[in-house]
Amino acid sequence: MRRRGWDGVGLVGGWQVTASVCFYAVFAATAFVRDAFGISRTLVGLAVTTVILGYTIGLFPMGSLVDGVGERSPMLLGLVLSGAGVLGVFLAPTYPLLLAALFVVGAGYATAMPATNRAVVAVAPDGHRNLAMNVKQVGVTAGSGLSALLVTGVATTRYGWRVGFLVAAVAAVVVAVAFWRLYPP
Repeated sequence: MRRRGWDGVGLVGGWQVTASVCFYAVFAATAFVRDAFGISRTLVGLAVTTVILGYTIGLFPMGSLVDGVGERSPMLLGLVLSGAGVLGVFLAPTYPLLLAALFVVGAGYATAMPATNRAVVAVAPDGHRNLAMNVKQVGVTAGSGLSALLVTGVATTRYGWRVGFLVAAVAAVVVAVAFWRLYPP
């Protein structure tokens, strides 16, 4: 049995914010992707579809994995995959490689729903599960907002939009290590 408390809820919420930054950065970057790769609006739509496809296909095996082994390992795997995917976006020299990286981002984010819901229920203080779930869910919105600030804010500086994805990759690694060390097996 895990020790229940708000520190555990904060850890799960921090994971959710970071994973959401990785996932939603894709949507914030669509105009930059169009310009950088010289692609049509249709191909930008395909890029968005690819990240959603990775997410959708990943939900079934990730849900089964959470059922089989618990939430800790899938959450670690998901954040590592998301981080690798956004690193791939940062590095992608061609549109097909960008699509591959986006699929990985989506597949990694697929751990979010089944694993964080289970995790937050496991660590929520007694009598506060609904509040804890809401705190965790705010991580989705916070991550989405932060990703937009990260990608568009960095894009307006001398560093360019891709650096926002590098920052997201580094954050994913840092939070994955913290989660690995602090979330009880």
